[in-house]
Amino acid sequence: MSPSVLPRSAPRRRLATLFLVALLGLGSLAACSGGSEDSGSATGGSSGVDQSEVAPQPADGDRAGVVGDAKGEVAPDAVRAGAGDKLVRRASLQLKVDSLRGSAERIRAIATSQGGSVLSEELYASMGAGPDTSGSITITVPASSLESTIGLIEKVGDVQFRSSSSEDVTATYVDTEARVKSLTESVGRIRELLATAKSISDLVALENELSRRQAELDALTAQLANLKDSVAMSPISISLSTDDFEPVTAGGFLAGLRSGWSAFLTSLSVLATALGAVLPFALAGALVGIPVMVWWRRRRVGAVPALARPVGPPPSAG
Repeated sequence: MSPSVLPRSAPRRRLATLFLVALLGLGSLAACSGGSEDSGSATGGSSGVDQSEVAPQPADGDRAGVVGDAKGEVAPDAVRAGAGDKLVRRASLQLKVDSLRGSAERIRAIATSQGGSVLSEELYASMGAGPDTSGSITITVPASSLESTIGLIEKVGDVQFRSSSSEDVTATYVDTEARVKSLTESVGRIRELLATAKSISDLVALENELSRRQAELDALTAQLANLKDSVAMSPISISLSTDDFEPVTAGGFLAGLRSGWSAFLTSLSVLATALGAVLPFALAGALVGIPVMVWWRRRRVGAVPALARPVGPPPSAG
C-alpha cells in the first residue's frame, strides 16, 4: 500500500471529530447567551422600585395565621401557648348595707388599696326625709386582685347576690399582636423605599400605600391596647341597698307571670300618677268652661224661636 493513500477509516474519523467540535461550540455559545440574559435581568431588576413591596401583600394581615415557614416563624398554636391564657374577667354583687354612703366610702377605699379606681357611682335619695335607700358603684381592679377584692367587698354588707364571668380572648389577642408586628415591619420597609424613590410615580404609589398601611396599623394598635386593658383590669359592679333585694329566680312560666304582674302594677301606678297630675287642670277647666257652655246654650235657645217663627198668609177681606 502506498503511503500517500489514506485508509478507508480515516474520513470517518475526521467527520466524527468535526461533529464533536461543532457540538462543543454550540454548547459554549448557549452558556454565554444564558449568562448574559441573567445578568441583564438582574441589572434591570435592580433599577426602580420593587413593585412587590408596593402592591398589597397578603402577608400584612394574613401572615399571622400561616404555619411556620422556612424563615423559622412559629406556628400560631405555639404562639398562643407561649402567650398564656388571656381572659377578660368581670363580677357583680348585690349588698344589703346599713349605711349607703358609709358603704360606698369603704368600697372606694378598697378599690384604691387594691390598685384600682372608681368608674362610676350613683346614690339615690329616698322620696321622704329618711336616709338614702339604694345606689350603685362600679370599680375596676387588676385582674390578679379580683378574688381578693371581692372578698373584701363582701365584708361591707350582707351579700344578696354574686356573679362572675370570664371570656377567653387569647386567639384574638395573639392574632392582633402578630398583625401589629407584621404591619409595623411593613410600614418600615415602605418608608425605606420612599426614601430611595427616584420618580414621581414611585413616590405617589409609595405614599398611597404608606397611608393605607399606617391607617390599618393605627386601628390594630388601638384594638390591641383595648384588649390589653380588658385583660389587665377587671370591673366589679356593686349594687347597694338598705332593704332586701328581690330574689333572683330562674326563667319559666311563673317567672314570666310574676314579671307580667309586676309590669301591670307598674303601668297602673304610672296611669294613676298621670291622672293625678292632670286632674287639677281638668277641675279648673270645668269651673270656667261649664258656666260658659250653659250661658251659650241659653242664648241660642232664646234666639231660635224668634228666627224660626212662620210667616202666614195675610188675613182675607171677608
